[in-house]
Amino acid sequence: MTPLFYAVYHGWRAGQHEAALDDVYLDRILRGKEFFLTKKLGALGTDLSLIANFFEAPWIRPVPILSSAGRAWVINEAGFALVAVGRLADAVEPTRAAAEAYAKAHNWRYAAICYSNLGDLRLTLGDISEAVAAARQSVVFSDRSGDGFQSENHRTDIANALHQSGSLAEAMHLFAEAERLRAAREPEHPILFGLAGYRYCDLLLDQGQITDVVRRSSRTLLIAQQNHWLLDIGLDHLSLGRAYPSGSAEAAQQLNQAADFLRRAGTLHHLPRALLARGTPHDLDEVFRIATRSGMRLHLTDYHLASARLALAGGDSAKAREHIEKAAALIHETGYHRRDAELAKLRAELPA
Repeated sequence: MTPLFYAVYHGWRAGQHEAALDDVYLDRILRGKEFFLTKKLGALGTDLSLIANFFEAPWIRPVPILSSAGRAWVINEAGFALVAVGRLADAVEPTRAAAEAYAKAHNWRYAAICYSNLGDLRLTLGDISEAVAAARQSVVFSDRSGDGFQSENHRTDIANALHQSGSLAEAMHLFAEAERLRAAREPEHPILFGLAGYRYCDLLLDQGQITDVVRRSSRTLLIAQQNHWLLDIGLDHLSLGRAYPSGSAEAAQQLNQAADFLRRAGTLHHLPRALLARGTPHDLDEVFRIATRSGMRLHLTDYHLASARLALAGGDSAKAREHIEKAAALIHETGYHRRDAELAKLRAELPA
């Protein structure tokens, strides 16, 4: 694909930004809705370098020669790629700007997608209340768009944010509603898949519904593999690895696959999920580096909880107490009350 990458650059140098965007980047590199470069190659860093050609000032002022639709597109794509490479703080403004631009233009489908991206970004940063608000906005716009896939998918945005806040009953209701919409729209594929499916399995695992998670993830993994969707493959392996008995050969194999595919997907904000599930000291060190550098406060909370468990297992109560108190502070700051019970259990295990 290197000649195509150069074509984008030389199109920019020649002032042919619209042709470089539409004819080369969108049609030839992304291959339209296939999103070949990002979904199937996981080349998010390359994607960001290509998008930079369409900006006067990264990442909020595209070149004025682009159409309004083209400007909104590159702003949103820049925000998405910035998140994937771990530059979360840089992603906030372009993601918000793209969402507002599409809403102003009454492009409800893309407004819904952008508000969904904004909600995911806010959630990863640990701004849970803002994540819920953005996710609710994405549902409003997706329903206006008449796009059934977006309507069901963005309900899982709200459900996931509520799950992290500890509102399990409302989260379960929204996941079930999303899946009912899906079953009505595509009865041959009635269960949620991809990121939406992983989110649902994440909640089901918290409720001990192991058999259901194995059934779902085994089925959706086949869909992901058939389409070569790297992120989806990694997330399905992660669900299976978490569902199998901890320490078993099956769990280890699935979690290794999960970490491998999430790396290949180029989505740094998802990688800590697999590393935390595998939970070796080396994995936790990597989570700490990623989370502190990128401001991923929920992953950082989980790092401290996992480190406290390791310290307690090793008899180091002082170190465990230090990690527990850091986790407690983050839970209070972010509203990550999904972890309240785990925090209380760890505190109870500390020696008096």
